[in-house]
Parts: sequence; C-alpha cells; structure tokens
Amino acid sequence: MTVSDAVVDGGMCRLPRDAAAAVGVTDGQQVRLRYDGDPAVFTVAVHDDEAGAVSAAGRDRLGATTDRFRVDADPNVVHPTLDRETAAETGEFVERLIDGDSGIVALAPHGGYIEHGTDRQVTRLSSRLGATGWYCAGWWPGGGAYRRWHVTSTRIDPRSFPELEGIEDVGFDTTVGFHGWRNDYLGIGGTASLELRTAIRDELEAAVDGAFAVRLATDPARNGTATDNVVNWLTDAGTGGVQLEQPLVARTEYRDAVVDAVADVLARRIA
Repeated sequence: MTVSDAVVDGGMCRLPRDAAAAVGVTDGQQVRLRYDGDPAVFTVAVHDDEAGAVSAAGRDRLGATTDRFRVDADPNVVHPTLDRETAAETGEFVERLIDGDSGIVALAPHGGYIEHGTDRQVTRLSSRLGATGWYCAGWWPGGGAYRRWHVTSTRIDPRSFPELEGIEDVGFDTTVGFHGWRNDYLGIGGTASLELRTAIRDELEAAVDGAFAVRLATDPARNGTATDNVVNWLTDAGTGGVQLEQPLVARTEYRDAVVDAVADVLARRIA
C-alpha cells in the first residue's frame, strides 16, 4: 500500500483490479484493511495500477508511519459471529437487525463508541413503534472507534453489510437515522417533508426544554438530503428520510427523550 494524493480522503482506498477481485470486492464496497494486525474499514475504488493506495489520513487511520507499507484485505467488514458484549470488550465491529412491521425503519450506522448512544436509540424507537431497526456498533480499546470503523452514510454499500442487504428492497415509508456530531445543537435533515421535519423539531424542542437548540438542518454538506444517503434510499420513493445529527448531551442525558419525541410524532401519523 502506498500513500497517494490521488485518494480523495481518509475513508477511501484504491485497490488494483486483480487484488480487488481476489478479495471479492468491487467499486463502492467496503473492505477491512489490516496493518500490523489492526483493522480499519475503507470504501474501495478499483483501478489499474499495480499498487494499492490510501491518503495520508488513511495511513494514519491504520497506524502506519511510512509511505509504503503492507496490509491484509478482508471483505468481511462486520464480524459475523461476535455478540455485542464480546465485541465491546475486544474492540470489534458488528451489525444487528431488529424485525418490525410498521413501515418505519430506524438506523444507526455508527453505534457503539463510534457515535455513542445512537444504536440504543434505534433499539428504543423500534420497541416503541414496532419498527424495523438496523445498526452497526464498533469499539476500540482505549478509544478510537470512530477512526477504525466509521463509514460515511453516503458510501454505505449493502453488499458489505449482510443485514442491511436483506432490507434494501423493502421500500419503507419513513426512515429515521440517528447520528452524532460535535455541534452543540440537534439538526434535523433528510428528504422527508418539511411538515414532518418541522413537527419533529417542535416535539423535540418541547421534550428537551431548552437544554440544547433544535433546528432544521440547512448546511448542504450536513443536511442529509443526498440521494445516496442510506437514510433516503431505504425509503420507497427516496423522500422519506429523517436524519438526526445530535450533540453528545442529546445522545446521553436526553437519549430516551429524543427517541420518544420522534416516536410520538410518527405514532400520530400511523394511528
């Protein structure tokens, strides 16, 4: 593996065509790369050069210290057998699906300690509404789960996540994605109607009673409206996604209150 300016960011890797075929991945899929035994997940771009490549940030994610180094590649992005408790203890990455039948799916691609608390929010919303739930959860000893396991929502490929692949063609009415960010307010984005997002905003404002601001997301880079965002493409028409970007306080002290406010709004709509 080499460090190359041709790789656009730290979440991508370039694999030679033959190497990608040998591993069993192709363009857009995720792959687990290991350097010195330690893994990180990357999104694949297949190319015709002889050597694989990552950016300098990608090298840092792997913990390498030189511009040329050897990695092992594994198409099994999520661990196929570990229970959640063992994964947390050993620093692993797992995927879970909760069955539901309400036409609603709750998502947390970055649970565990990647974006802390979001997978627990999926579990609660699924329980409240009988909704389908899908989440990934990752940990790493001493911290660094985000660096090892984070995959941007617009790049998540169901071919790399077996449980997600099983629901990709369901065509849900509404998807709620729980995320975390470093801003001090909660932002509500996605392709769902302005009316629904506004109703959720108003319910959340009442529920958190001024503990933090709640706003409709307006930043084009963070408003969750991309068609290739998993929160949108899982819906039937691509227009039913609600993305919640939450500060840490919302995912810890107000975690259940946030979920219950969203659930109350959706429950009124499906009653």
